[in-house]
Amino acid sequence: MKIRIILKNLLFSTLILLFNSCINAQDTIEDIMQDYAENRRREIGSPFTGSVLVAKDDKILFTGAYGVKDRETNSPNEINTIFPIGSLTKQFTAMLVMQMREEGTLNLDDTVATYLDYLPKEFANKITIHQLLSHTSGLPHYEGIIKTGLNINDFTSTYYTPKELALLISQVQFTYEPGTTFHYSSLGYMLLGSILENVSGKSFSELLYHRITKPLGLTQTGFASNDFIKNETARGYVFKEDKTVSMIFKKYGGDFKDVPFRNQSNTYSGGGMHSTVNDLFIWSKAVKNYRLISKKSTILMLKPIKQGYAYGWVRNWEDIIERNSRVRLYSHTGSTFGHAAAISMFDDGTTIIFTCNVGKIKAQNITHKLYLAANNLDDIYGIKGYPDRGSLVDFENEGGIDALNAYFQKLSDLCGYEVRPSASSIRHVISLYYEKGKNKKGDSLKNTYFKYYKLSENAINELGYRIVKSNCEKAIEIFKETVTLFPNSSNAWDSLGVLTPIKQE
Repeated sequence: MKIRIILKNLLFSTLILLFNSCINAQDTIEDIMQDYAENRRREIGSPFTGSVLVAKDDKILFTGAYGVKDRETNSPNEINTIFPIGSLTKQFTAMLVMQMREEGTLNLDDTVATYLDYLPKEFANKITIHQLLSHTSGLPHYEGIIKTGLNINDFTSTYYTPKELALLISQVQFTYEPGTTFHYSSLGYMLLGSILENVSGKSFSELLYHRITKPLGLTQTGFASNDFIKNETARGYVFKEDKTVSMIFKKYGGDFKDVPFRNQSNTYSGGGMHSTVNDLFIWSKAVKNYRLISKKSTILMLKPIKQGYAYGWVRNWEDIIERNSRVRLYSHTGSTFGHAAAISMFDDGTTIIFTCNVGKIKAQNITHKLYLAANNLDDIYGIKGYPDRGSLVDFENEGGIDALNAYFQKLSDLCGYEVRPSASSIRHVISLYYEKGKNKKGDSLKNTYFKYYKLSENAINELGYRIVKSNCEKAIEIFKETVTLFPNSSNAWDSLGVLTPIKQE
């Protein structure tokens, strides 16, 4: 009996030690990043391969580099490896605009037509510089290019002059009436690049050098040629998980695949720059310390307009606030083909920056965990109350729609702007009601979904296919609505045509 008790106590003590060692492993930034690089790829989408910097009160706490720069040569990533930074470029474009505004050569309330007189007046007279900076111009993101009839692969592989790019953008259809709604658009920031060049008589690359990178000593930051990106920066990849038995024999459970190269001319001032984590840290300090523009102009630049978006920065990123309701921050993420980057400046002085050469990285998870480690905090500050959506019974037992609304109202209050559930979450909740035959409640939610979310034919079709086995009649109704909204879509008609005879059977 005593031996059994001793063994039980020994087992319990061993489990406690193992548990504590796991907890302690999360307490250091180095261990977290090493784990992301090797073991916990599913938490962040891909194995981390790149560079990271964490600082507090302008003092660097940690820098590290992981993975390889080029898988053909097996050359490792280093702390000074240069990476494409995608949409972090927008911060630099916004800074150039604010500099010219201070000098009196640009006015934020002027229309695009004031500076690009070669564009169609009916297009250029509708949009102001302010609207381009704040993503309230009504312009679409890259989906707008596709709707002009241009194949997206042809677009990304083609060379454009800034004027040719602006003329192409002038052909897209507005997603919203300018000034009314936030809609993220890299096309708008490309127009800003064309405006900057037209006003100054210098290229975007020259403007960056003379106005930002040279004054700050950013020796590895800029906008460069295709050859520079191919030869001097970390090569981009995507990670594909192997879902066969072979995955157990692979180091990461999958493979890194090459990605197509994107022509620099069509990433441009919306996403074409390159940098390092060290340079981006210098940049972050320059923004906070008013080194490039006045305090008054910086306050204007960082003032959120709609959905937390200011000029090139996001105030209180909801994916971070949701995980830690105590923090406030300015941040932005960036991605290009096979690359990702993020910069976050927290109000308490914590700065977290990473660049990587693998796509599909969940920046919010990395940033959140590193913040906790940098400040020696437990992960206990997330917002509570999101109802379980595993089944309709679970969902309603935990408060249902009322609980969901209360959760997002609290998140909205903390962020300072309206945050809604993701479209996929709403579709899932709607399907829970339809699957149980509760059509009246499902219809009410669906009408809300149709009213407040920007819908695509694929999104509506997905809702129909979710319930096709459990509620075929309602699925057909949804496909009919898809056809009404997208009458020229062969996909919508095919879905309806396939399902109708199944209902008859």
